[in-house]
Amino acid sequence: MLMEVKNTINFIIKSMICNMKSSLEYKKSFFMQVIFMIVNNGFFLIFWGVVFKVNGGSISEISMKDILYLWSIPTTAWGIAHFFFGGVTEINRYIINGELDTYLLQPKNMFFNIATSKCDIGAFGDLVYGLILSIIVSNNIFNFMMIMLYTIIATIFTITVSVIIRSLSIWLGDVENIAHVYEQSLFLTLNIYPEVIFGKGIKLLMYTLVPAMYAIHIPIKLLGKFNIKLFILVVIVMFIYVVIAKFIFNKVLRKYESGNNISLKS
Repeated sequence: MLMEVKNTINFIIKSMICNMKSSLEYKKSFFMQVIFMIVNNGFFLIFWGVVFKVNGGSISEISMKDILYLWSIPTTAWGIAHFFFGGVTEINRYIINGELDTYLLQPKNMFFNIATSKCDIGAFGDLVYGLILSIIVSNNIFNFMMIMLYTIIATIFTITVSVIIRSLSIWLGDVENIAHVYEQSLFLTLNIYPEVIFGKGIKLLMYTLVPAMYAIHIPIKLLGKFNIKLFILVVIVMFIYVVIAKFIFNKVLRKYESGNNISLKS
């Protein structure tokens, strides 16, 4: 068991290094995409800075520090998930085109083999941007470490959400558009805006179908005032999503292996 875990970790690290080297083959393109993403994200902070200035430095229960937290944790998590584990966004395509065959024949952990098969270069910009904000907003090393802990939790939520929604293609067909809307228009958007601006209906959604409350908003509250019960709640919900993602992904593999994949690669 320990040897299997060690081999899996070594495989993940080697895949990450390989993806990084591959991304750096075209250095100008890589750095341009990274810089563009950082600048793009920066405009949102400029917008919030203007809003706070117009309103005398505060808005209801929101402070500029809350906005920095809201952008540091989810953008770092998004960057880690899509740069190092970008292959999860390809699950739908692999199923539709019958491309899982390649991974089924390899003696590696199936999930991590797929997850590390691709990296989104632009996501590295999110990662760098989020880390910079995390350093800026941190009061001390302990606060920074807590931000990193909640970033890891948010990363796990980001990955599991993608696995769950994209794995549905084995039953529903091509769900790429649905996955894109769910991940970016719902999950990511609800993560980067303050909870207080949403109505009761949206908040209910954030506690149920879209785990934005557990991934981001409750952890940010814990940064201000730690509550062991809320922390345990976040961890429990995270593990529930991991279990659901693992269950659905394994169902996909069994259904795919049975020869019922939607179409075969030509």
